[in-house]
Amino acid sequence: MLEKRNFAHNKQFTPGDESGCINGQGTGEVAKMKYGICTMAWNGCEMIALYNAAHLLGRHEELRDICLEMYPQSSVLWGFFGSNPLVLDRYFKAHEIPFEKTYDYNAFFNALPDCRCGVLSFWNRRRVFGSLHTVMVRFDKDRGLLVEYNKFNGKTVPVPHDVRSLVTVKHLFIVGYLLP
Repeated sequence: MLEKRNFAHNKQFTPGDESGCINGQGTGEVAKMKYGICTMAWNGCEMIALYNAAHLLGRHEELRDICLEMYPQSSVLWGFFGSNPLVLDRYFKAHEIPFEKTYDYNAFFNALPDCRCGVLSFWNRRRVFGSLHTVMVRFDKDRGLLVEYNKFNGKTVPVPHDVRSLVTVKHLFIVGYLLP
């Protein structure tokens, strides 16, 4: 029921930059959108990562539609803790998007250059009792860089990295979805 009320609220917003992607979930229209009992500024990273990946794959679905669909399947404690990153594959399955799920840090980053993009979740500082973050990342072959979307709450552009450890480190990696 909460997802339907939030959907009605979220209809007034159209987040995304000129490329169509969303960065900086704590800024602009996306920060005012709701997911569960909170605003997307607090808990929207998983839904934003799905949105960004779908957009990069040429599937132009609205963020509010993704939230409506995924909230009953993935939210944790009415969305206060965002979404369970282990079940994001339900979105890919429902939309017939080919993917590979991995719990292996090196397997994810080694395969990423051969994929259109990936969605990954990681602990911010401490495993289990810390907070986690989910981002969409792609490998820019022209520049030889990893490009991370929605890295920081207030940074409204993608963040390029020349090494994977600037995205996250091995012991903080939770799960990754590779999208060929």
